Amino acid sequence: RGRWKLKMGVQEPKSRGEGGMDPAQEFKDLGITDDEEKEFYEKEEGIGAGKKKSWLHSVHKGVMKRSGSIGNFFGGTKTSNGLAEEDSAIVQKVMSNRSPVASENGGVRIQDPVQATMVRSVLSLMLRQAGRQLLKGQNMMNVSFPIECCQPKSILEIAAMQGGYFNKFLPSAAASKDPAERLRLVVSCFVASMTLTSGNFLKPLNPVLGETLQVDYEDGAKAYLEQTCHHPPVSSFLLEGPGALYRYYGYTTFAIGFGMNKMLLKNRGLRVLEFADGGKIDIGFPDDRWGNVFWGEMHHETLGDWVFTDEQNKLRATISFAPPPKAKGGKSPPSDYFVGCLERFDPSEPEKEGTRMSGIEGSWVGFCEFDSKRTWHHSDGPIVAHGTPRDRAVLPSDSTHRGDRNALLRKDYKTAQSEKTRLENQQRAERKLREAG
Repeated sequence: RGRWKLKMGVQEPKSRGEGGMDPAQEFKDLGITDDEEKEFYEKEEGIGAGKKKSWLHSVHKGVMKRSGSIGNFFGGTKTSNGLAEEDSAIVQKVMSNRSPVASENGGVRIQDPVQATMVRSVLSLMLRQAGRQLLKGQNMMNVSFPIECCQPKSILEIAAMQGGYFNKFLPSAAASKDPAERLRLVVSCFVASMTLTSGNFLKPLNPVLGETLQVDYEDGAKAYLEQTCHHPPVSSFLLEGPGALYRYYGYTTFAIGFGMNKMLLKNRGLRVLEFADGGKIDIGFPDDRWGNVFWGEMHHETLGDWVFTDEQNKLRATISFAPPPKAKGGKSPPSDYFVGCLERFDPSEPEKEGTRMSGIEGSWVGFCEFDSKRTWHHSDGPIVAHGTPRDRAVLPSDSTHRGDRNALLRKDYKTAQSEKTRLENQQRAERKLREAG
């Protein structure tokens, strides 16, 4: 542990001119390239040499062309000057409807400079010790991070935060008899919820196998989460809305890797929102990226496509983050900007274009609109509070009983690291017993 000691228990990297190396050059010397960011996402999505790309890759370009929430997205017959003016108007709109926590370049910027120092110190040391083999060859979820780089919440607790906006959208969605309007409300709800799980750049604690979490929300909703697999790490969840209006359930897993000065996260799993009348909407997964993890302003971005599917009613909504400017060489809005469309499609041929019903436009740190009608703004009211149930005892396996988590809350790093190491060793021993039959 001695190597981690200094300010707040974290080793401070040497600065340039003090015998240390420029962190940018140190990272570049490993040979990590921007192309490897693409390789990571494709590897985690099961796409590689000789493998067929998913239907989502095929439909992406068509969705972009059909988004059309501000005129004809790819320009139609408009002149270059006209397209450049539209690019400027988009940038102005996005920048004037922006959360105070937003990064100028896109997403949410780190709010606490101490966090940035801690994260960079730990990652820099890990980089020097393990080098390229670690950064390119492994899923970082399988790497044990020192406790100083962690926040006093488990991944299950972070997941439960997503329900903070459900009370503002989902009761109305449950009451709606119009499937398209229901889908609009659901998309708006999940876009609005994105900032709730962003902003803290310390790593959440990995749940141990069998770890659980029970949560009550102020509006009467209840959530139950459990870590149901160790390798790969899989979290299962069920959130029941008040009055049994809706159920949100499924499982999630993810892989973490590195690109050039970036940390990459690929989300996978199943997420379903089911209403009391039997309607179901599949909630897809976009990709996440933490930019400038070694130098520059550290920030969290969401990229790629996000698909919401109501197969029963043959409806699909797709939003694409960070679209290119309309004019060649035009000014791009921040990466949190998105465009998309709600369309009627044939579930038997998902790769084919559907019939456009609504254009979608927004920024996940600012606003969401369907055909220029605003459905959410970052200044909209408080989120619903949630916490540990008060009317009943939680299981001994609940995240709130973890010794390392509670020691971290007290800033007792020595005890927290000892407890974290104990849990990890216990997991390894139990895994060997399971494998031995």
